[in-house]
Amino acid sequence: MSNPANPMMVAPGTPVGQTAANTYNAAVNATNQAMNFQPGTIAGANLAQYQNPYQQQVIDQSLASMNRANQMALNNVGAQATGAGAYGGSRQAVAEALTNADFNNQAATMIANQNQQGFMNAQNMAQYDINNQFKQQNAVTNAANQLANLSQQGFNYDQTLNSNLGEDGNQIQNIVQEIINAANNQFANYTGYGDTMLNAPLNAVGAAPGTTATTGNQSNTGTYEPGIFDYLVAAMTYGGGRPTA
Repeated sequence: MSNPANPMMVAPGTPVGQTAANTYNAAVNATNQAMNFQPGTIAGANLAQYQNPYQQQVIDQSLASMNRANQMALNNVGAQATGAGAYGGSRQAVAEALTNADFNNQAATMIANQNQQGFMNAQNMAQYDINNQFKQQNAVTNAANQLANLSQQGFNYDQTLNSNLGEDGNQIQNIVQEIINAANNQFANYTGYGDTMLNAPLNAVGAAPGTTATTGNQSNTGTYEPGIFDYLVAAMTYGGGRPTA
């Protein structure tokens, strides 16, 4: 009897044939699972669940740091323009525009790099899970093969046991038959003992029952049956006396 929680666990004393059948069924189920396996794909994966939840915080913090650096750069441009007597002029405006453009480029590059890194990490983690699915499926397939081999071994063992039991049964049957034959022979000897002892002296005097008697040149085709006198003659002969006329 198998355990419902684990079909591969069997109770002690379960017949080998039943255990082999349970193992075979488990192998079939595992094989069916392997045949119905549908591997995951990156295209079908939900990458959002693999994204770093702190990625936006990192981007925001980086932008804040870059913005402070940009403000400091703009302050330097204003100071330089003031020192050159060009504060508020076109040259200051051009310098500030270039500083802001550089800031925007660096900010865009940083954000793109952060998003790309986050996407690649999410993709790699999704691929890692898909690979684990393949590994698990390979383990299931290997387990199914092992179960099939164990089932075959159990079946062969059960067949060997049945064959040995059959041979033992034949040997026991032959022994019993020999005992019956010996008993029949002893019974036959016992039941025929009286006739054997009675016919022995009659055979000695030539008057065995059931023989054909012949007189002269004529043959009597009848069967000779001894009478009481014949038995008396036989008794006197073996008893040491002679019959009187």
